[in-house]
Amino acid sequence: MIGKYKIAGLCISRIHDDSAHEITIELNKTLADIGYRLFVFHTTSDLFWDTASERGEITVFDLLDFRTVDVLIIVDEMIKNKKIVDKLIEKAEIFDKPVIMIGGSRSDAVNIGFDYESGFETVVRHVVEYHGITDLHFMAGIQGNDFSEARLNVFKRVLEEKNIPFDRETMVSYGDFWSVPTAAACERLLERDHLPKAIICANDSMAVTVCNTLSNSGVKVPDEVVVTGFDGILDINFSSPRITSCLCCYGDIAKKIADLLALPDEEFPTGANFLIAPRIIINESCGCSGGTIINVAKHLSDLHSRFYRYKEEEKSFNEIGVRILSSDNLKSAANELSSNIIYNMRCMLKKDWTDDTVDPFDRSYERGFGDTLCVFFDSDAPPPFAPHDFPAKGLFPGLEVALLTGYPIIFTALNFLDISMGYVVFNFQSYDIQNYEKIPQIVNALNNSLGAYRTMRYQKHITEQVRMLSQYDQLTGLFTRGGCTRSYNRLIDKLDRQSKPITVVMMDLDRLKYINDNFGHNEGDFAIKSTATALKSACPENAVCIRMGGDEMVAFLSSSMPVEDIKLEIEARLRSINRSSGKPYNISASIGVYRSSDISELGSFEGLIKSADEQMYEDKARKRRLAAEQRKDSE
Repeated sequence: MIGKYKIAGLCISRIHDDSAHEITIELNKTLADIGYRLFVFHTTSDLFWDTASERGEITVFDLLDFRTVDVLIIVDEMIKNKKIVDKLIEKAEIFDKPVIMIGGSRSDAVNIGFDYESGFETVVRHVVEYHGITDLHFMAGIQGNDFSEARLNVFKRVLEEKNIPFDRETMVSYGDFWSVPTAAACERLLERDHLPKAIICANDSMAVTVCNTLSNSGVKVPDEVVVTGFDGILDINFSSPRITSCLCCYGDIAKKIADLLALPDEEFPTGANFLIAPRIIINESCGCSGGTIINVAKHLSDLHSRFYRYKEEEKSFNEIGVRILSSDNLKSAANELSSNIIYNMRCMLKKDWTDDTVDPFDRSYERGFGDTLCVFFDSDAPPPFAPHDFPAKGLFPGLEVALLTGYPIIFTALNFLDISMGYVVFNFQSYDIQNYEKIPQIVNALNNSLGAYRTMRYQKHITEQVRMLSQYDQLTGLFTRGGCTRSYNRLIDKLDRQSKPITVVMMDLDRLKYINDNFGHNEGDFAIKSTATALKSACPENAVCIRMGGDEMVAFLSSSMPVEDIKLEIEARLRSINRSSGKPYNISASIGVYRSSDISELGSFEGLIKSADEQMYEDKARKRRLAAEQRKDSE
């Protein structure tokens, strides 16, 4: 429950298809009347194949929080992976929440489905009893298929009750539920000496094909042959004549669910099975008149508009995806989604997915959505949009407002291959199926563009890391000898243009062997790093500081400071390190500083180092003489 609303969680796939769209809308309208709001946990595929992308899609079900979701509703035939269904129901049982299955049959749920047999029987009886036809033929589906065999058994039962002889060889054909085999089966019927007075079809698609095949052969429907179908699909209204059929109305299922949810908890009938009778649709193909007449011209115009809108929007989504892919940062990528074709949508990304330094294929990051999410985009926020953090338990910004609208709140996972990236949330402010048709388009565009964007950002990070490793010494952070070329040449060019002298500082750490031998190599590393810190901090920012190898370091810089003052600055910084480090040894270095005003010397890297090196060895020699004198005085 969230605020004053109870929450029904609907698990469904392919919400852009007519049946899934109808279930969602009918449930939402009916449950809203009894104080519920509908959270739809949706996948763009039916999860049948267990592909990498499907394994990424199912992460949407991780959002199912039974601390707020009061009832779980699963459309069984639209979630083909039954292992997922098992896990969803197990999770609901842990929190003692009721489960309703639409079209399933489980002992741990309330099962609601259509009574296909009684509905089909109504159609057969209408032909036999109302029209008095006894010369019948059955156009079955796939031989051995449960639905087809069940309808064949109904056909036989009605015939037996009416004392009409049944002969399988002459009274049954197989159209396999679709047009091509149905047309072939009907052609074989036309080759017979005798045509039946009625052809009862196991579904509407076959009935439409039978009507067309008969008409093309000059056989009049229903004057010469009555034809009926089953399922109540939209196509029956465009056949000539319109097909008598039977409608499986999801609005009736929604009403039954509302009745069940109105029961006290202790009366909820877990394990019970409820069958909803389909409604017969009377049209001209059986010889009756009536039925709803659809404006064909308007329908074709709407269909044409939907088709071209889909094509144009698909092109736009592809262009948006390309721009996201080429974006330099998350903010510019997010603002590529600012478009009049994207609305009522929030995009929530996992925090690790927004971190360029994290390997997007590191599976240690893939479980759950974490405690904090990144709001990558919110279509209801004014542009420009700045991605920002959001607590995961809040699901998405604007949840309270979305609940007030009364429209379904639809969650769909984002994934790259089988790695979860986050999810998108849709709260369309109408029931127009054209809105719902956008969902797979948007999700696919984001999956491809964000997945590729994130992979490229990580590749850039790795490339930069490799560059850093090749250019910079890991211990000291100074340039390596091989990595300083570009920065060195840039400094030399600048000094050459400005006719300024170059100063070269050469340093060598004193008594490194003593520190290593007496205190360990970790302490030796500390001394080397400290010497590098003193050198770098004593030089201006544009200085090129290099670790030449071991404990030897050099810096190239432009400085007007007197040579002796540069040495004193470095030595002062080393003394400061010694005072604060608390180490049982002092860090010192021999320092040579060489300054050249000769422009011809500027390009001579080795020559400049050699000159500074000579100054450094003079400093070493001076220290040795001083140490010898101190020892002599002490004796």
